[in-house]
Amino acid sequence: MRRRGFIKSTFIMSALGGAGFSLPVLANQSKLTTLYARRLNDSELLSTKINPPALLIENPQQTIVEINLKARVARRYGSKVYILFESTNQIKIYDDKGQKVGFVPLNMHVKDFAIDEKRQRLFVIGETSYSIYVLNFKGEVLGSFGEFGTELEHQLSGIKSITCDELGYVHVLDSNSNNIKLYDSQGVYLKSYGPRSLYAKTRLSTIDGYHSITALGGKFADTVYKFDISGQPLG
Repeated sequence: MRRRGFIKSTFIMSALGGAGFSLPVLANQSKLTTLYARRLNDSELLSTKINPPALLIENPQQTIVEINLKARVARRYGSKVYILFESTNQIKIYDDKGQKVGFVPLNMHVKDFAIDEKRQRLFVIGETSYSIYVLNFKGEVLGSFGEFGTELEHQLSGIKSITCDELGYVHVLDSNSNNIKLYDSQGVYLKSYGPRSLYAKTRLSTIDGYHSITALGGKFADTVYKFDISGQPLG
């Protein structure tokens, strides 16, 4: 099976547990509390000044009614909010005053996305359960990475959630392995990590973060696990 990367390079399988392998860690731990990037839930969106787009539909009584579209994915990065609304084919960008300042057109169904503002690109979960696509802010596909499978550590089967840290590295939550797989800024696999080896019967549901990584798990997604961007547990 052909291995896919954002650039044409092989996966660094020898990096797993290899001598000398390490990722940069934060020198200033106070940054861990900086909420530069985070997901927004429905109640948090209601507290903003963002007006959701509306759609006209015909109800069973054959009356035309207007409904507000719900956000499928909403993420704040600094002073901007990026929202993918249901029934739309673009990620809308809003400023801190709730004004729309731009959008990213999409030519594929997107389940989740992460923004790398420093490098002006997006990482999105698209139409497959194992591929991450790299887009620019014009919506153009720059590349993709990820390999389907369940036997090898770097393979993916059912991506649940993604996030991008301050180094431009991509963290991918895989539903089959129930761990987080880490790729560098060029889409090369580095390692896997997560609470699976630390806590029994933990099921992760979503990940988030920029200076550090937060994973939600448990039956009601109310258990929080925190890691630094190299995958080491915090606290």
